[in-house]
Amino acid sequence: MYAPHGCGDCDVLLACFDPAHRIALTRPETLGDGRPSTLPAIRRRTSEPHRQTAARLARAMAPAGALRFGKVTGRIPAVAPDARRQLRAERRLFTAHVPAPGDLHPPWDGVQLVWVPYGEAAAQVAHLAIADLDAFLQGYVEGWIPDGWITLG
Repeated sequence: MYAPHGCGDCDVLLACFDPAHRIALTRPETLGDGRPSTLPAIRRRTSEPHRQTAARLARAMAPAGALRFGKVTGRIPAVAPDARRQLRAERRLFTAHVPAPGDLHPPWDGVQLVWVPYGEAAAQVAHLAIADLDAFLQGYVEGWIPDGWITLG
């Protein structure tokens, strides 16, 4: 099952880059409904590994072979519960690349993709509460983050 737009309790998010280092965000087709742009996201199925969930999201967004996963994955620790919400499970932010923006499409109805420069993406998805997202995206694009897992926050 795909997450509703702006899903705050999604387990897997995708930072998908085009050749110009812009990132695909989803936003409602009907502007002005109060929902912000967000990273494509999906909930894991019971006992499904994060990587498998990311692959499922990728298949929903691009033809086979059009999306290539990056070598860096962000680990987003769970947040402490407060009076308004339950404990959010640990999340993963996968990186991916497409040869051209037209090779990617929204994973669910009612949203469209918009491409934003990577330096602007973190501010547009601040509601996702991903600490250090701006540094993560900059370090990934500029190549100073090593391959593998990076904990954000």
